[in-house]
Amino acid sequence: MDLTSIYNFFRSSVGILVIIFIIFAIMMYLNQDNLIFPTVVNGLKYPEENPDPWKSPLQLGLKYKEVQTRTKDNIKLVGWLVYGEENVKKRTLLYFHENAGSKYSNIYLNFL
Repeated sequence: MDLTSIYNFFRSSVGILVIIFIIFAIMMYLNQDNLIFPTVVNGLKYPEENPDPWKSPLQLGLKYKEVQTRTKDNIKLVGWLVYGEENVKKRTLLYFHENAGSKYSNIYLNFL
């Protein structure tokens, strides 16, 4: 092989890599909302889709209350306030899961 053929090979290889990178960058740009704000996590979108006994803390024998609030831009936030045992000093865990999926998919699949 002479230097010209080696140069041409690398030049065409770099050209192909640049084209692949540009296609990848365009795909990332067009799908950025789905990458940053997924709508489904582990195949679950709503708590009703969770398998038993993970639809609510009540199914696990935990006393809880569902709390809701609205943000200034009118987005509804829903959470569970799970009560601990009486007369037992325990720490509080405040857990914010991502914007998609359900509490089950985040708690069970990530911590258990």
